[in-house]
Amino acid sequence: MAKTGELVFGDVTVALTNTERIVFPDLGITKRDVIDYYAAVADLMVPELRDRALSMERFTKSIDGGGFMQKHAQKHYPAWIERAELGTKTVVEYPICNSQAALVYFANQGGVAFHIWTSHAATPHQPDEIVFDLDPPDDQSFDMVRQVARVLHDLLDEIRVPAFVKTTGSKGLHVVVPTDGKSTYDEVRELVSGITKRICDRYPALVTTEFYKKDRKGRLFFDTGRNVEGATFVAPYSLRPRPGAPISAPLTWNEIDDPELRPNGIRLRDFQARRDATGDPWFGFRKHPASVKKALAKLNKL
Repeated sequence: MAKTGELVFGDVTVALTNTERIVFPDLGITKRDVIDYYAAVADLMVPELRDRALSMERFTKSIDGGGFMQKHAQKHYPAWIERAELGTKTVVEYPICNSQAALVYFANQGGVAFHIWTSHAATPHQPDEIVFDLDPPDDQSFDMVRQVARVLHDLLDEIRVPAFVKTTGSKGLHVVVPTDGKSTYDEVRELVSGITKRICDRYPALVTTEFYKKDRKGRLFFDTGRNVEGATFVAPYSLRPRPGAPISAPLTWNEIDDPELRPNGIRLRDFQARRDATGDPWFGFRKHPASVKKALAKLNKL
């Protein structure tokens, strides 16, 4: 395999370097394999990244060699890579990924995993996504995660809020709610707190908000901490830097009932066959976004 090369996207050419480098040693997956994956998934992934502050887990060697989290746009980035200055106490110039070319460029920079804000760069105080992170008490409790995802989905149905689900590519699931972006983070937290209280009240032996593992007593951690300004979550279709090259993969709700489903079970080498079989599980993600105010009013009537 050539060590260099280039990919052309209209009037933008991305030079590729060190493409033979092994990124996932357990499977021999190379940097070029990672680049090719992101080029192939860009039509699904870029709409989820577009106009959002981006943080990247970068690896200059293999994932076994250690990496680092980068959120600052680098001085050497070409002019066509978009940027946004965000933050209050500390202002950061974040990179923005608005095209297939940008996604490939970041992958060539050693980007393996991509994390995004729940708000857009132009409206940083008004999120248009709510994220529930369902984190199991141990690696053997994914059935509990699937159960809580269903419980949460049922409650969101009660208040007529659309919900989508994806694997984290690690241990759990993310349930993501698209919203109209008209509410502040404080208003979103009020809704999230109300949902959390009802879930915990209905299923006290199953779910907890205790932060420390020693206090969870075998219950699932119902994590809502992604719903604050500046917090991030792993983007749909992002790889995770773990053995097997798992993907944070969007799912259909029917897949939640599959006892064979695992949070890290959908992987880079599975992607094309899965796409051919299932298409886009999140088709229509933004077709009917929720109103936070209306959802809170319905929740308060339960």
